[in-house]
Amino acid sequence: MSYDEVGAWSGRSHPRGAVVVGYNGKEHARTALVWGAEEAARCDAPLLVLYAANYPGMTVEPGPGLFHRDPLALEAAEEVTARGVAEALEVHPGLWISGATEVTSPAQALTEASELAELLVLGSRGYGRVAGALLGSVAFAVAARATCPVVVVNDEARDRQPGPRHPVVVGTDGSDEGSAAVQFAAERAAGGSASLEVVTCTGGHQVKDVDEEELRASAHRMAVAAAAQARASHPRLAVAVRVEDCPAEQTLVAASSDAGMVVVGTRGRGAFEGLLLGSVSHAVIHGASSAVAVVTSDPA
Repeated sequence: MSYDEVGAWSGRSHPRGAVVVGYNGKEHARTALVWGAEEAARCDAPLLVLYAANYPGMTVEPGPGLFHRDPLALEAAEEVTARGVAEALEVHPGLWISGATEVTSPAQALTEASELAELLVLGSRGYGRVAGALLGSVAFAVAARATCPVVVVNDEARDRQPGPRHPVVVGTDGSDEGSAAVQFAAERAAGGSASLEVVTCTGGHQVKDVDEEELRASAHRMAVAAAAQARASHPRLAVAVRVEDCPAEQTLVAASSDAGMVVVGTRGRGAFEGLLLGSVSHAVIHGASSAVAVVTSDPA
């Protein structure tokens, strides 16, 4: 069953519990659309195709202090949204799909949509540190401010979902954000019949007043506790732990080569390479070849 709202402005009355895909008609957005449609079908959720049209010509000034939307610009914007809905229906004809067009910045539209969404899905123009810089500020701004998990998908991850051949890998540092990331990762692994790998890292350097053996032992205890958390909510889930002495981003990016998803928190407060959005999470989004989920511990 499909539901098409394109042609009427949404007024931000988005469906609750939807998988929301940021769409602008470009190839990386189509990659996110395919991944998001698959995810919506897997979890039996509605799919919302969201286009934020915010560019010169969207509004005109008929008089001092007066503004209104240019009908031709609105029509062109709605056509982009309608195209996204049509592409999603081609991928999954049975999905409940809606489209929304907002005249605002993409970051603001997606952040506001996250208040009712189950998941936000965004596309990336590529991976690697140079290509990752092309992603711009939207994904990072949304991942830092969204109140639901945000998944960033690049072309290589388009057809790779968590499953028996593609584990879910989660990095944790013992913080609340790390715990939230572990819970999300466990749910995603269990839902996709995938295994879960819990990763902690000491960072590969000596912490002041803490010797190397003690540091590694603490990191191992942290990983074991996170694995126990995952098993408590999903007793049948296969969970492995991994402790590395190298930086967290290096381990997680390497693990992404055969992962179905890498999961990190928005920020960390632990002593072991806190997963701070802006450092480790940025590096993982830039460098991972799998989908990357960024999870907050403080939903609205």
